[in-house]
Amino acid sequence: MTFESPLLSRDPYVVALDEVAALDTQIARLSAVRARRVTEAARQLHRQAPVDMSTAGPVWSSARVERIELVTELALLTRRTEHRTATLVDTSIALGSSLPLTLHALSAGHMSWEHAEVIAKHADGLEGDALHTYDARLAALATEVNPRQLEKKARHEVELAQPSTAVERAEKAAATRRIYVDPAADGMASLTLFAPAPEIHAIADRAVRLAAGLKAGGDPRSMGHLKADVLTDLMLNGETSIPGATRGVRGRVHVMVPAMTLLGVGEEAAILRGYGPIDPATAAQLTADATSWRRILTDPITGRILNTDPRDYRPTAAMIDHARLVHPECVFPGCTVPAEQADMDHTEDHAFGGDTIPENLAPLSAGHHRVKHHTRWQFVQNGDDTLTATSPAGHAYTIRPEGRMKPAPRQLIKAAAAAAAASAATTTEEDNLYDCPF
Repeated sequence: MTFESPLLSRDPYVVALDEVAALDTQIARLSAVRARRVTEAARQLHRQAPVDMSTAGPVWSSARVERIELVTELALLTRRTEHRTATLVDTSIALGSSLPLTLHALSAGHMSWEHAEVIAKHADGLEGDALHTYDARLAALATEVNPRQLEKKARHEVELAQPSTAVERAEKAAATRRIYVDPAADGMASLTLFAPAPEIHAIADRAVRLAAGLKAGGDPRSMGHLKADVLTDLMLNGETSIPGATRGVRGRVHVMVPAMTLLGVGEEAAILRGYGPIDPATAAQLTADATSWRRILTDPITGRILNTDPRDYRPTAAMIDHARLVHPECVFPGCTVPAEQADMDHTEDHAFGGDTIPENLAPLSAGHHRVKHHTRWQFVQNGDDTLTATSPAGHAYTIRPEGRMKPAPRQLIKAAAAAAAASAATTTEEDNLYDCPF
C-alpha cells in the first residue's frame, strides 16, 4: 500500500493550467509542420503550371491562377474563409522562404501561430539585412509578449528598418478598407468597419461624445448602449458629405414571412435575407413598416420557390429576382456575399450554348465570377435548385438553395387532396361543359 501526502499532491487547478500550456506548445509545433506542408502544396501546384481558362477578357498570370486555386481549394478543405486561408498561405510561405528564425521558434513551441502571423504580415517588403534583423528581433520578442503587444513592436521595427516607405505602406493598407457583416445569435449581428486608424478613432470619439451628452441629459441607457444607438441612428438617418453620393438613401431589408406566421396562427420562423431565421415579433415589426410587398409562390411539398420560364436573350428582372430568391448568397462554396451584390452568371457559359433560363442562372460575387472563368473550378446545375462545384483538385461540393420555405404539413396536404377529390366527385357533366365555347 502506498500513501501520498496531501501536501505533496499537485493542485488540480495548476495541473489543468499546465496542461493547457503544454497543449499550446504542441499546437505551435503542429502549426510549423502545417506551414511546411502548405508551402509544399504551393510548390507542387506551381509544377502543374495551371493557366488561365477564360476565353475572353484580360488574361490572368500563372502566378495569380496558382494563388487563387490554392486559396479556394484550401478554404473549402479546411472550412476557413478565403480571407483567413490567404493569411494562412501568406504566413506559411513567408516562414518557409524568408523568416527562418521565426519558423524555428514556432517549431520549438516558443511562440504561437498568432505571433507568427503578425511577424509575417509586417515583414512584407523587407529585404536583405533589414529582413534578417527584423526576423531575429521579432522571433525573440515573441517569446515575451502577446500578439497584440507584438503588433506594436513589429510596426516599430519596420519603421526603423525602412522609414522612407511608411507613406507607401499606409496607402497600400488603406486600399484594403472594407466593411463586413458577421451574424450572431438571437437576432443580432456585428458590422465591422476596417478603415484607417485616424478615421476609426474619430468615429469612436464622436460616438462617445454623443453618448455622454445624452447621458448627461438624463438618458437611462448605459454608455455602451448609447454609443451603439447613436452610431446606428447616424448611419440610418444621417447624410453623407461625399460629393456625388446620393442623398436620402435608406437601407433595404428583405424578409420572407410565411402567411400563417404573419397572421399570427403559424409558428414557422420568418427569414431575414443574409441572416437567417428571426423571431415572429421582429418580423411583424419589420413588415408593419414595409413600403412594398411581393407574393412568392412555393411548392407546398418541397418548399421550392416556383417561377415562370420566360425565354429572353438577356435575363429578365423576374429571372434575376428568382435566382436571388433561391440563392440569397453567392453560390461559390463558402462565400457569403449577398446575391444583390453579386453578378448573375450563366452556369453553363452562354458562349458555349448555355440558355438564359432560371435553371442556368445563379449569383456569383464579382471575385468568384472571375475565379469560375479563369481557373479550373467547374459548376453544374442539377435541376433541383442545387449546384455541384468541382475544385481543381477534384473535390466536389454541393450548394443547396437557402431560399426555401418549410414544406406544408402532410396533414394539410392530405386534407387539401381529399377536398379536391370530393369536389371532383360531385361535379356533373353539365359542370364540365360550363366553359365549353361550342
